[in-house]
Amino acid sequence: MCCRLFVINCYGANIMRRVTIEKQLPVSAEQAYKTISDLKQFEKHCAAVISIDVNKISDTQSDSTWKVHFHDGEMCWREKDIFNDQELTIDFNQLEGDAEEFYGRWIVEALSSNRAKVCFEASFCMGIPTLADILEPIAETAITNNINNMLTELFIAETEGEPA
Repeated sequence: MCCRLFVINCYGANIMRRVTIEKQLPVSAEQAYKTISDLKQFEKHCAAVISIDVNKISDTQSDSTWKVHFHDGEMCWREKDIFNDQELTIDFNQLEGDAEEFYGRWIVEALSSNRAKVCFEASFCMGIPTLADILEPIAETAITNNINNMLTELFIAETEGEPA
């Protein structure tokens, strides 16, 4: 697993942070993508997710509303999700929510017939310049911990031989 942090311009004097998390899983790329694409599975299997409502717009697009545990509180947002079954990617972009900006991508790669690498990339800016030095590292840690835990929790059933 690899975690990297990139800092790029957000807007004005604010800083946009980027988190990348990679994890190898003992399932096929197709199974990993299928599990991650079923966004309701996050609510069912992931302790960090309080609730998620998914509105399917088409076979390749949904609108989802998330509520997750965030440090000592909660974070909520609504995002547009775009699914590319051929490339095994899911792009998301916050439409409204607690962060000023939050967008990213899930990428699934086949390493072998029964092993996949999942990469989660996200860029975010909390939008409060005077508290950025305090809030954004907390957000970075929360996102990193939540995604690592989510990937572990989503795929526990697969590694034990039953579908998630």
